[in-house]
Amino acid sequence: MLGWGRNSAVEKRAKLLARMTTLIMRGLQTKTYEQFIASFSNPDGEPDASERQRHELHFQMRISPTCEYYATVCYPRDERPWAFLQGDRDDFGVFVTLSQSGEITVGLHLESGETAGHDAQAIVRTLTAMPGFSSFSALE
Repeated sequence: MLGWGRNSAVEKRAKLLARMTTLIMRGLQTKTYEQFIASFSNPDGEPDASERQRHELHFQMRISPTCEYYATVCYPRDERPWAFLQGDRDDFGVFVTLSQSGEITVGLHLESGETAGHDAQAIVRTLTAMPGFSSFSALE
């Protein structure tokens, strides 16, 4: 019973993350940089002058009391917009990339010596089982 509760919490978080990923993807496909800022900036978290010059936006999404994701969105001048999300705390090490073309990849990304969060591997498995998500290893 205890393990089932944890699996249920992971699945619930993965579904919420998938919904947020879909919203971000839709924003990349339909919004300009300024419109994206208006829709996704955290309160008092609008880009500073250097981020605006690079057409970048950074924001945080709290998925649960023990998990958040940090997002970076970029609208390069001569390329299509893209974004990536990095999990923290229970999902530390989860890395999700999004491209304007609709590609979403997910996997673990850890520096040498870092340990994945408590649920990171389960989140990656759950997301890659969902339609629209592929693993980094599937690209190789």
